[in-house]
Amino acid sequence: MPRPFADLSLPLPLAVAVVLAIIAVAIYAVRAHGRRMRRGARRQCWSLAADFRRFLDGNLSAAQLLRATEQAEEGTCWTVLESLSFRIGRPEWLRLSQALEESRHAAAERRALADDSPWRRVLAARRLALLRSRASWRALRRAMTRGPEMVTFAAAMALARYRDRGALRWILAHQDALARRHRNALVALLKAFRRSGLPVMAQALTRGGALPRFELAMIDALGAGRYHEARPFLERRLEEGDLDLRAAAARALGLMQAIECATTLIAALKDEAWQVRAQAAKALGRVRAPLATHALAARLTDPSWWVRHHAAYALMEMGEDGQAALRHIVAASTDPYARDMAREALEGEIKRLTA
Repeated sequence: MPRPFADLSLPLPLAVAVVLAIIAVAIYAVRAHGRRMRRGARRQCWSLAADFRRFLDGNLSAAQLLRATEQAEEGTCWTVLESLSFRIGRPEWLRLSQALEESRHAAAERRALADDSPWRRVLAARRLALLRSRASWRALRRAMTRGPEMVTFAAAMALARYRDRGALRWILAHQDALARRHRNALVALLKAFRRSGLPVMAQALTRGGALPRFELAMIDALGAGRYHEARPFLERRLEEGDLDLRAAAARALGLMQAIECATTLIAALKDEAWQVRAQAAKALGRVRAPLATHALAARLTDPSWWVRHHAAYALMEMGEDGQAALRHIVAASTDPYARDMAREALEGEIKRLTA
């Protein structure tokens, strides 16, 4: 007796083909839906970005901007703010922050600073850095003091953008709260406070007691900020500090172009550590102290390649006197390494001028 519906069965190859076709259609539908969603999100971003620009140009009121922001999705709002806020000046950013002070998105991020997940709290701190408000400032202060370290760092970075010198004082008084941060991360944090934070750092260095990584980071930040009032401290560190401190002090004096410290930098060309001699040579090139020409020329026989390199290029920065010293070394020096480095510096300048 024949089985019921036996005539409706499909051959195996055809059945496989049908299944694969269904899978392909499903994948296409999912991808098409994803493309539509992405296009919609981009259009929403463009529309909100246009509203922000119209507000900054004076063609949209604060109430209208707040309404447009409230209607946008959370991700869209923060994406547009992130792309915009770091490309506008501080006065425009403060205007934008004032207009969106009552934003529901900002309120949601303040609540997220108490989330169980430290990663979510880090994201909230980063987002709140994009809009300044009194309520956000208080929430970030609490998050910074509560930790853990990753949250403390993110909140401190946000408060640095607020130019909160009180937060900087707290960080420098509680350096253990960022005990595992890399020196480069600490430098980035300290530099984020801009010029308003430089006197606070200089005072902390003068008081002493800083952790080694923090002291090095503060020296780097003071040099990058060209805070000349810190010169006496940096000169002492160049003469008396450990290797890392001496090298950092020489670099900082060069960055701030402290020609008043040329004599101290010249003395550092004879330091026992090649790292310090190299940074001192580079710094003298930056300050362009004419009295350093002879001392720099002598460093072209240094056993360290980096010292010879920085000394030669520092001489190039001295103008005609320095370049004359390099030509004399090429013509008369008995040290082949000195001749090669002097020639490299001179030829590099020729290529630069003819490029």
